[in-house]
Amino acid sequence: MPILTLSELTKAYGSEPVLSGVTFSVEPKEKVALVGRNGTGKTTILRLIAGLDQADRGAVTLAPWARAAYLAQIPEGTAEDTVWDHVLTGAADVQALEARLRHLETLMADPEIHDDSARLRSVMDEYGTVHDHFEHAGGFTLDVRAAMVLSGLGFAEADRQKLLATLSGGWRVRAELARVLLAEPDLLLLDEPTNHLDLEALEWLQDYLQEFPGAAIIVSHDRYLIDAVTTRTLELEERLVTSFPGAYSVYVRLKAELIERRREQVERQQEEIAKLEAYIRRYKAGNRATMAKSREKRLGRVQQRAVEAPRQAKTMRVKTSAGAASGKIVLTLRGVSKQYEHHRVLQDVDLLLFRGERIGLLGANGVGKSTLLKLMAGLEEPTAGRVTHGIGVRATYFAQEPTSALDPENSVLDEVLADRPMTPEAVRAYLGRFLFSGEDVFKQVAMLSGGERQRLSLAKMLLDEPNVLLLDEPTNHLDIPSREALEAALRDFTGTIVVATHDRYLLERLTSRILTIQDGAIADFHGTYHELSVKRARERVRKVEKPEVARAGPAKKPRQKQSSALNFEEVAGQIADAERDLENVSRRLGDPELYRDPDLVKKAQQQYKGAEERLAELYALLETLDSAG
Repeated sequence: MPILTLSELTKAYGSEPVLSGVTFSVEPKEKVALVGRNGTGKTTILRLIAGLDQADRGAVTLAPWARAAYLAQIPEGTAEDTVWDHVLTGAADVQALEARLRHLETLMADPEIHDDSARLRSVMDEYGTVHDHFEHAGGFTLDVRAAMVLSGLGFAEADRQKLLATLSGGWRVRAELARVLLAEPDLLLLDEPTNHLDLEALEWLQDYLQEFPGAAIIVSHDRYLIDAVTTRTLELEERLVTSFPGAYSVYVRLKAELIERRREQVERQQEEIAKLEAYIRRYKAGNRATMAKSREKRLGRVQQRAVEAPRQAKTMRVKTSAGAASGKIVLTLRGVSKQYEHHRVLQDVDLLLFRGERIGLLGANGVGKSTLLKLMAGLEEPTAGRVTHGIGVRATYFAQEPTSALDPENSVLDEVLADRPMTPEAVRAYLGRFLFSGEDVFKQVAMLSGGERQRLSLAKMLLDEPNVLLLDEPTNHLDIPSREALEAALRDFTGTIVVATHDRYLLERLTSRILTIQDGAIADFHGTYHELSVKRARERVRKVEKPEVARAGPAKKPRQKQSSALNFEEVAGQIADAERDLENVSRRLGDPELYRDPDLVKKAQQQYKGAEERLAELYALLETLDSAG
């Protein structure tokens, strides 16, 4: 039985139809990707399923036993809440059970209750029932799970008590994602969950979703993620949803094959129609008029069942030209350091970049990727050291947030025309390749969407024919077709590219050298993103296996061993022990006889709290050991 069924769903906003007869279902534990161009209605579908909007016609049916949780692109939440409190609201039902348990424990410790056998029995019976529900809902490990999710999404322990109001938009999205994941629903509805995540958090989320036991509908421009996680792809196009078996890469192949088959069908139909029309024209008035009449009837039938030619949706038609080539050495960095007040971002960086290289720039948010690109572009000066451009280098920097490079008062046309020696007609034709057509070119920059600003910035950058591209998150705000168009253009570019991006699909298909920034230093890896990932995975395995040799040496008392010397397997073993301790204390708290002695109740509750804290510490240490690998 499906966990979710959509039947003939229709939705319009005013006179603008968005969905028309959308029908599909999702099975329990099935993970599907919902893809389509920006503005086609993907968010509308998720909101209808979540019950936040109502369809004009049709039905959304969720299995009666199923719980759904929805992640919006722009999260809500009480600004006065701390990160920790907000995340725990994802498990509000578990918290309610815990509150009831604590109240019942108080009642059982009350002399007026435990001296009255009938009342005590009633309270004890309820306590047993609530305790079972609480345990089944994972209540005894709720805090541990919350800490693990927050850690996986990049929150340090100190961040948990920060108010939501003090967080940036990106970190508020992460907090909301943590809240939704902690709910552990039967159906996850995720609208662009990878926005604002760095690579480490992206990889954690990907692993989480692969292991998630429920169903999920994922709207994401992250092709790498949906290819790894989903097993079916729903395409929203022209207000209808079409289902394709397989993950995103399979969908791309099947869709291309479908379009090609339709083109072939259309060609055969046109050939048949042309032959029939020619026969009718030639013999309509001659001695074969009867045959011509028969051909007319046949022509009508062919035209009636004619297959429509596949519509070509508008896609960016990006072309790149590097103009004159630079010298062999493009950029030289010698002893480069960069410091902002008391915060050192880069320290003693030495690098050589050569003509034609495609370099990926990786690192957690805030480690200095944008700073390095600006230093390379000459937009900032190093605190120490020197950055030198090679002969004939014409470098252009593409900012992560295109707003900073655009004048909000300009029209799209004026922003590109500026003082360039081009006619308005030529600029309009050029802008058409970036999906600005007709009256769009007269839109004010301030009124553009994020995706439109990104396309406008790309148009400006490529028009000047640089031979070195320094790109900071160039695929942000772009839908998948636009990302693929940009990716194809960059692969054709004959100059040098340095790109900081969380788009792993782009990294894998474009780059062959990876620079990773960590603690102010740069690790230089010659190879693809996939090869780097494999190398890191092998290093993590070796790090876990290596302590086996160390244990052959002198034995140490466990109490004397420092936590920093523990390895992954030892911590995992201690977690298993701590979980058993927690389970044993939990059983004691479930024993009604315990509540005849208030002192024993207090002692058991303290033991339970201590076991919880110990387990949380061990999980945090395990995460540290894993990420250090």
